[in-house]
Amino acid sequence: MRLRVVYDEGGRIVAAAAVPERGDDSVVVTPLAGPRQVAAEVDVPDEMAGEGLDVICTRMRVDPTNGRLTPDETGR
Repeated sequence: MRLRVVYDEGGRIVAAAAVPERGDDSVVVTPLAGPRQVAAEVDVPDEMAGEGLDVICTRMRVDPTNGRLTPDETGR
């Protein structure tokens, strides 16, 4: 599973949308980055692939050093 995400300077995900599989005719949603935000496509770790976007966005963050999803240790 891949996501298009927008995250802030600390890696906190502020918007996300699933990237459709090839051949899927779904509407494509692309979150747009604002000031001091970054937009990226990321792979969801296998252990989180069955979770909803709300769970992924609150339990994960983007590591700004490598652009990958990592568990959010801040407890938000």
